[in-house]
Amino acid sequence: MIGEDETYFEFDNGDDWNSMDYIRDMQEGSRGIMMDVVYKSVINNELGVLNADTPSSSKISAIQHILDFFESTEDYEKCMELKKIIDKIK
Repeated sequence: MIGEDETYFEFDNGDDWNSMDYIRDMQEGSRGIMMDVVYKSVINNELGVLNADTPSSSKISAIQHILDFFESTEDYEKCMELKKIIDKIK
C-alpha cells in the first residue's frame, strides 16, 4: 500500500515509451524519497547531529547539500529548518 507521501511510478507500455526516460524518472523520484528520509533523520535527531564527533565543517557541508536539494525543489520550509541547524553548528 502506498501512502500519500510516497511516490510510485506508473508503467505505460505505449508506443512512445522510452526505457531510459523511465529509468531517469525513477532515479529522480528515488533521490527525492532518499532526501526526505535524510531530512527527517536530521530533524528528528537534531541533538545527535549537533553532538556528533564529526567535524563541524563536515556536518555543515552535508546539511548544506540537503538544503540545496530542497531549495531546488522550492521546499523552503525544509530549507529554513536545515538552516537553523547549520546556524547552531556554527
